[in-house]
Amino acid sequence: RSSWWRAVAGGLARPVRRDGRHSEHRDRRSRPGWSVASGLVVLAVVASACSAAPADTGEVPGLYLDLSDFKIITDHPTVTAGRVVFGIRNHAAMGHEVRVLKSDVDADKLPIDGSAKASEAGKVGELLNIGAGASRKLVLDLTPGRYVIVCNIAGHYQLGMRVALEVK
Repeated sequence: RSSWWRAVAGGLARPVRRDGRHSEHRDRRSRPGWSVASGLVVLAVVASACSAAPADTGEVPGLYLDLSDFKIITDHPTVTAGRVVFGIRNHAAMGHEVRVLKSDVDADKLPIDGSAKASEAGKVGELLNIGAGASRKLVLDLTPGRYVIVCNIAGHYQLGMRVALEVK
């Protein structure tokens, strides 16, 4: 045989261990780099999920939103422009979300997209994943104008989870 064939064949002949694997083979479990890398990935995912929720600023809410199944009720429909602290209380048996949209359209007239959600044009802030029975805060800087506050989980807007807010 040619020297080329011996080089190729010689490259294929590797010592085999008793378990039938080649001597260069290592289990993934025996690679410390894999466990460190996977641990870092899990840590990054957890950290990003935790950072999505705003930290409690300790500020007293100037406006309360009470969520129930398919209703949002505010304690007053007008607030002063500037820093607004929303106190959000979910009294419902399911999770909801709050999206604040600046819009001159009436609260019940927002366009609906193909996924049964209201248009989010003019969105200035949101608080997602508000669990059943949970209370959370959302802090936004609002300019004067008309706003609509909605739960935009598919179908919830159409079922009545919306309220108008005026900022003066």
